[in-house]
Amino acid sequence: MNISSMRGIFLSLIFIVSISLVLIPSSVYGENEITVDSTSFEKSTIIEFTNNGKDKVESLRILVGSVYNFESFKSESGWTGEKTPQGVIIFTTTEALITNDSVKIGVTTDKAKPGINWKALDENGKQIAIGKSVSQDLADVITTSKTDSSEGILENSFFRIIPDKPNAGGDIRVTGDNFGPSKNFEFFINSKKLGTFDTDDKGHFMTTFQIPENQKAERVDFTVEDKNGIEKKVSLRLGDEGTKIPESEYVQLTIKGIPEIMHRGDFLEISGTATPGSAVTASIKGPDNEVINTRTAEVDAKGNWELEEPIIVPLDTPFGRYSAEINDGRESIVQTWAVESSKVIVIAPTDIKFEPGETLKYNGTALPNQSIELVLEDPLGAEIISDIFEVGKSGEIKFEYKTTANIDKEGTWTLIATQGKYKEFIYVGLGELPSIPINVEFDKL
Repeated sequence: MNISSMRGIFLSLIFIVSISLVLIPSSVYGENEITVDSTSFEKSTIIEFTNNGKDKVESLRILVGSVYNFESFKSESGWTGEKTPQGVIIFTTTEALITNDSVKIGVTTDKAKPGINWKALDENGKQIAIGKSVSQDLADVITTSKTDSSEGILENSFFRIIPDKPNAGGDIRVTGDNFGPSKNFEFFINSKKLGTFDTDDKGHFMTTFQIPENQKAERVDFTVEDKNGIEKKVSLRLGDEGTKIPESEYVQLTIKGIPEIMHRGDFLEISGTATPGSAVTASIKGPDNEVINTRTAEVDAKGNWELEEPIIVPLDTPFGRYSAEINDGRESIVQTWAVESSKVIVIAPTDIKFEPGETLKYNGTALPNQSIELVLEDPLGAEIISDIFEVGKSGEIKFEYKTTANIDKEGTWTLIATQGKYKEFIYVGLGELPSIPINVEFDKL
């Protein structure tokens, strides 16, 4: 097969021995939209993002330079974080950051005072602003307020009502985070007490209440109150049509989409059934039984739910047994799977979804000192480009393809990697989240 010299314009495949550098411009795009304040003490950094624009921020991505590495991270209640195999930490939220809202994110790195590159995205994954933040040192003497372990409601406690347009006489699901662990609370609509509930050992709760049928269809305050009389409120307008679900209509809590065995670089797409109009929380635990990822999903009118984005199994994921616990406030179920090392070709995209005009990027490993064939197909299955390359002694792979807006088709793109008797299919979305198809080709035994 002749290799066209023009192919290099569209495809760059680099086999590396040392760690590659990721360069992001230090100039700021959209700096009037997002204000970033960053302070550090030794290896710990706190970054505060404030939305000054009109676009709602639903995702934040941060990355340090090549000489730094993230060791841990933490976000405020309502935000969840996930570290990709390429070292990018992606924070997402179910409650968008609107004008004048802010959120704080804490990270620790292996070296002090890192320069942190950041990007803010809207609900469609469109970039709102991008920039780089260099932390300022805190004073040598730092005064911090200590959290009283007896407190039930903390400064960053947060709860929400599902559905967000409730009706008199209807059922509501109430879920919250960052409250005092293992504490008892009372729940009110205006001044009327609807009941009590307890938080778990992590300060999370999910429970169900019924709004009185004689409650007026007007704006009301839903209040969570602790034993010290401290309150958190959410104000919503009630409708006048009851939404109470008869007991006979409750749907059994189920989970699907989890195979018995997974490998590094795989996608985990979790879905299932639960009571219509409710919500579920999915907690992913690692081999040490520590929670490594938490997601929430709302249940539709037919009783179906699914996580908005697939969970990538990072390339550095420890091998072992993992579990997903699904809780709907009434019951919980657990399903487990094993992450094993039987894959010879392990390639993953740097992101689940790319926008038209962006470069599709992949990293991974394969058998060293052997040739590998890479074929890239568009959503219609048309072969866009293919070639055969020699893998270096490190076995590491980098693959890139520059897409062209309004020319390359949006949808699920497939990279097919073949090395000897081994074959892998790697999926990524262009302009939308990928849909993982069932292929008719399989690895040879």
